[in-house]
Amino acid sequence: MKRNTSNVDTGGVPAPLNASPSARLIQNGYGDAKPDTERMEFPFPEDPRYHPRDSLKGALEKVKEDHHHRVATFSWVDWLAFFIPCVRWLRTYRRSYLLHDFVAGISVGFMVVPQGLSYANLAGLPSVYGLYGAFLPCIVYSLVGSSRQLAVGPVAVTSLLIGTKLKDILPEAAAISNPNAPGTPELEAIQDKYNQLAIQLAFLVACLYTGVGVLRLGFVTNFLSHAVIGGFTSGAAITIGLSQVKYILGISIPRQDRLQDQVQTYVDNIHNMKWQEFIMGTTFIFLLVTLKEIGKRSKRFKWLRPIGPLSVCIIGLCAVYIGNVQNKGIKIIGTIKAGLPTPTVSWWFPMPEIAELFPTAIVVMLVDLLESTSIARALARKNNYELHANQEIVGLGLANFAGAIFNCYTTTGSFSRSAVNNESGAKTGLACFITAWVVGFVLIFLTPVFAHLPYCTLGAIIVSSIVGLLEYEQAIYLWKVNKLDWLVWMASFLGVLFISVEIGLGIAIGLAILIVIYESAFPNTALVGRIPGTTIWRNVKQYPNAQLAPGLLVFRIDAPIYFANIQWIKERLEGFVSAHRAWSQDHGVPLEYVILDFSPVTHVDATALHTLETMVENLAAHGTQVVLANPSAEVIMLMRRGGLFDMIGRDYVFITVNEAVTFCTRQMAERGYAVKEDNTVAYPHFGSRRTLGAAPKAASQLDSSPPTSVTESTSGTPAAGTYSTGGAVPAVGVSGGSLSQHAQPGVQLVSTGSQRQ
Repeated sequence: MKRNTSNVDTGGVPAPLNASPSARLIQNGYGDAKPDTERMEFPFPEDPRYHPRDSLKGALEKVKEDHHHRVATFSWVDWLAFFIPCVRWLRTYRRSYLLHDFVAGISVGFMVVPQGLSYANLAGLPSVYGLYGAFLPCIVYSLVGSSRQLAVGPVAVTSLLIGTKLKDILPEAAAISNPNAPGTPELEAIQDKYNQLAIQLAFLVACLYTGVGVLRLGFVTNFLSHAVIGGFTSGAAITIGLSQVKYILGISIPRQDRLQDQVQTYVDNIHNMKWQEFIMGTTFIFLLVTLKEIGKRSKRFKWLRPIGPLSVCIIGLCAVYIGNVQNKGIKIIGTIKAGLPTPTVSWWFPMPEIAELFPTAIVVMLVDLLESTSIARALARKNNYELHANQEIVGLGLANFAGAIFNCYTTTGSFSRSAVNNESGAKTGLACFITAWVVGFVLIFLTPVFAHLPYCTLGAIIVSSIVGLLEYEQAIYLWKVNKLDWLVWMASFLGVLFISVEIGLGIAIGLAILIVIYESAFPNTALVGRIPGTTIWRNVKQYPNAQLAPGLLVFRIDAPIYFANIQWIKERLEGFVSAHRAWSQDHGVPLEYVILDFSPVTHVDATALHTLETMVENLAAHGTQVVLANPSAEVIMLMRRGGLFDMIGRDYVFITVNEAVTFCTRQMAERGYAVKEDNTVAYPHFGSRRTLGAAPKAASQLDSSPPTSVTESTSGTPAAGTYSTGGAVPAVGVSGGSLSQHAQPGVQLVSTGSQRQ
């Protein structure tokens, strides 16, 4: 096909890219000016004060509007509920809730007392610190937390992190085998210093928690994927379990964190095993696991699950008081401080070890935050109420502040106790409040009794509780679904087991972020074709029967465009342009237009704008015009500021891909080119991994359905003319200097909606 000639002399100077379509046609010698086709008016953001909601300015404006709305509509009770969330459920509290909350609070209290004693020992702290962590933080959280079923207190993974890192900061503490009774004045001084470090760490974690909540930075937990946390908790569970085996075996060995070191130490000291503690410890483990499984599998006996830890404690105490087993080779706790916790604000400063404590505080906060918020969200969905995420984070921060003020180490939401709380029928935060006072009762009256608890009982409680942390099913699932996520899971799991807890977690987080960067730097791009018989344009790899139009290329970018991915997008577009130009020439048509579908593009940065300008200039030098389809208002504004919008031209921005294609096809027809769509069998398919099979059906076979005529009016658009897309882009034949249009039957539209696949 040859271009129509005209008597218009342009002197060989091409029309500028920002010229109107008709002016560009005349100046480039395509004949007389033709009226523009009717099109929907693109909603250009003319107001300079306009800003989209997803921009920073829009977000600040939204916060300002929300504040003004609260000032105008909130009563004093609403303001009180805003700062003290417990007011929300107190206003709607029913008398029928009281029994459910009481039973749930008592059940979790029976569970947390022995667990708290055990977890404090895992952290290298006196056992009473575990009870402190389940007392005052629970009271504060019940008042300021937004979750109604979350059970707050010490947890195994956090205790492991604290015990591991603090002994790295204070290596002398590794020589203390019993934190409740160190033995010598020197060891007592070391234990006091260790306790102070734990309180300082809790203070730093509380500051981080509160800062993240107030500044609405909870999104940082998005970088801790479930694959990272699943592998981390599974590796930590094995590490925790092996660290407690020494209490089951009755041997005294130094603490080791790496799997190979733990195994080697147990092999070297297995000859010192005490059969009395081994029998008692394994019996308790069997009993705990049995009660837990019966409670999980039978609704009738679900009450057995929370009383399991308390039951073995009672049995162990009976063995001590009745059988005097402490004189027959069974080691007991020895001493637990009685009474409520005392203030420890004076322990916060000075903090000479802040350089070592702060990285640990960040890790503890991130792990606790993800664990606690994920539990709280799941419980809120299950119980049909709204969870205020940032208020939840602030609530956890205030709970940790209260703990740091009164002798508690870091606390967060517990998986197992929250499950028991929910299954026991907890309706509001009153259940957590009742749990706190169960622990308070033990602190005031029963600590001398629990001082006689055998250490093998604490070890058995921890070993049985960490079984639920082994998420091997998740690893199998990830292997089936996504190998990259499985790789992250294994990196986290093996790193924690064989290197260290914090390094293993760091490796997994780094690998996960690297995968995010990789996927962001190499986004999906698509060569787009029309589904025969429709005005829908889709990826030709996904829809092999989609048809392409010679002379115009439709290219979709499925991501925001910024400095990290613009080079990849440029290379992909250049490859498609080269392939499409050769394919179009085989059909006797030059490549006149490149239509960029910007529907998925939400942002364009300065580097991307500069590179896009270069691409537009290069395409213009080869006689190809860039056209935009459905760019967002923010992208339009950024292009205007960078000058790219003026280079492309206002007339080359369309609402839909189909509008852009129809307009470009008509312009090419006015220049004398007949554009007839073809299937993609002979197309080079630059970068495609699709295996070409049998040739798709011909368009005539695909468009054999009866035509449907639908006319869609567009108000407010210029009535300069009309175009008919039918079921396809119109095929235009040329005979001499005259034009004859043969539109395929189909739907007659003035415009269509979004073209995103």
